[in-house]
Amino acid sequence: MSSVRLIVISIMAWLGLGSPAIIETPDRWRPDPDVGLLEGMTLRIHWFESSAELREAAANNGQEKERGLLGYSIIRRNIETSEYVCDVYVVKMTGATVDGDRTTTFGHEVLHCFGLSHDSAAARTAK
Repeated sequence: MSSVRLIVISIMAWLGLGSPAIIETPDRWRPDPDVGLLEGMTLRIHWFESSAELREAAANNGQEKERGLLGYSIIRRNIETSEYVCDVYVVKMTGATVDGDRTTTFGHEVLHCFGLSHDSAAARTAK
């Protein structure tokens, strides 16, 4: 085996490009069938000082997760006005890091507020 080919294979392995995970289809955003794609809603943000406070709020809202909770959102429709209200629950973004986990989580949850839901590979194979 040539040294160039060995280097390429080593780099691919280091990047994880030779693993079966690269073949899996990633989750995709799809309009929620119960809500549709929203052009507007009232957005309310609930900031927490710690992950423990976030988990407590999640438990109180029936959004418990065994592990890995970074944030969540709940979208509701006012039956009298037909307007949507979306509550986003996240830990405060602090410090100088712009593109960290908390920023990503916040954006992820806001996308749910526009009526988007996950179209995961598991859900697609179950159909």
